[in-house]
Amino acid sequence: MASTQTYPKILHADQEHAGLRTAVFVLLFISFILAFFGIRALLTALSDAGTPDYAFVASCGGALPLALGLVWVVEKLMKQYWPSGRAVVLTQDGVQTKAEGAEPIKLDAANDVEPTAWHFDMRGWQRGGRERRLPRTWLCLAVELKAEKKQISVYTYMPSQQADSWLDAENGRIQFHKISPKDVYDNSIRSRMSGPSRPEIPAAVLTGADGKYWLAERRRWTEGFELPPKEFEQFMDHIQTTLEL
Repeated sequence: MASTQTYPKILHADQEHAGLRTAVFVLLFISFILAFFGIRALLTALSDAGTPDYAFVASCGGALPLALGLVWVVEKLMKQYWPSGRAVVLTQDGVQTKAEGAEPIKLDAANDVEPTAWHFDMRGWQRGGRERRLPRTWLCLAVELKAEKKQISVYTYMPSQQADSWLDAENGRIQFHKISPKDVYDNSIRSRMSGPSRPEIPAAVLTGADGKYWLAERRRWTEGFELPPKEFEQFMDHIQTTLEL
């Protein structure tokens, strides 16, 4: 529970940052090459007739899972020891942001904080970037905390089964409103040929019933702090306790 935490508690955001993704790609390439030649050399050493005919296929087939396994382990370690420099900090009386080159934003119990919470799924629209790499069964859950001119946007991606407890309308927590990306994303064949991109949100959507959620979603694209599911749940429990939301 939040009361047992030692403060401040830093929740590192955007763990799959650009530097890490580049390093993972390079490591995957190098690992595959090394595994390929390693397996090929082993097969040659075990054969009395030199390099066997099946060496190329076997080396390719064996190198890929080896490289993927190695990169998966290294990526887990890199996420722990190579932070993005952006974080959400839980404090004794509230929450604040931390980002290189930007002033921290702090909200506490003294502020009149208004939460806006929304969610959407990964099906039926043209995803790009981070969202494109997620399973279609996952959801995005997002919360924007706003007090006067200050606002903090925090979000996560998680499996639908895990998200269900947060979307239960009878659980007494902040209620997440569902929005549909299909309302704003262009799914035409032409758009698919040109590649995914963030859309211009139609005025009719912004002035409609979901308008405030789409305004918050648009801010999430540029200002949001992505947390892993476990850390997002810590964040949610904390703000509901300290900010009395």
